[in-house]
Amino acid sequence: MAYGVYREKLQLPHPPISLRVFLIVEMALRTTWKLMRENPRPEFNLNNADEDIVTHELYECLYDEVFVNRLVEGFDRQLFADFSRESKIRNYDGTHLDKMPDLFFRLLERPIVKLPSQDGLYSECKPVDSDHTVGHHYCDKGIIRFTRGDYAWTMTSALMVGYVQQGYSITPKLVNALNKSKTITTIDLPIPCHCSSATECSEATHVTRHTRSFPYMETGEASPPITIRHLWLMRAG
Repeated sequence: MAYGVYREKLQLPHPPISLRVFLIVEMALRTTWKLMRENPRPEFNLNNADEDIVTHELYECLYDEVFVNRLVEGFDRQLFADFSRESKIRNYDGTHLDKMPDLFFRLLERPIVKLPSQDGLYSECKPVDSDHTVGHHYCDKGIIRFTRGDYAWTMTSALMVGYVQQGYSITPKLVNALNKSKTITTIDLPIPCHCSSATECSEATHVTRHTRSFPYMETGEASPPITIRHLWLMRAG
């Protein structure tokens, strides 16, 4: 299946997602994480569960508890059409049709776009600990999916979530990993978001910006840089 210039010229990238939306999603994730830490299901152990189990638990608690019960102001059906875990989407050129971001939030009242199937807030989640290094795992298996056009290729921003072992922090761990990376080109190193604050179980969200290496097949134009927000959630106090 070809994804070249097959219709009228598309406007890419899509209009940006507002900071307010990101802050609401991040607060919902923080609230969910607090529930998972303080009131977990009896069979779930946050401190030793693997990546897929933690992400599944995060999704279910986020949906079944926080979203349904409207525990976070704004995180409701007035703003979000729906959200899913590992929905299949295609990459930027259609050579891979089953890319699966960990979380994908579809928004209501977005501007009209030509590729609504690709429009939304994308989030990739990765553990950060002694077995999952920031450089190899978080960057080269996480961030890179946004910079090479697997996820969020129509968008200008996205969200990375880290499940972080005690003793790991964005500064210096992520800063050092990005400075050393040979696969990700960073324009702006992590800086704290001025609208985000640390909690007992999370750092303040930090923001980075990176070049992207792919062209838009629909328009022939180069993809612009992407802004990535980094929410690191601590497994234990």
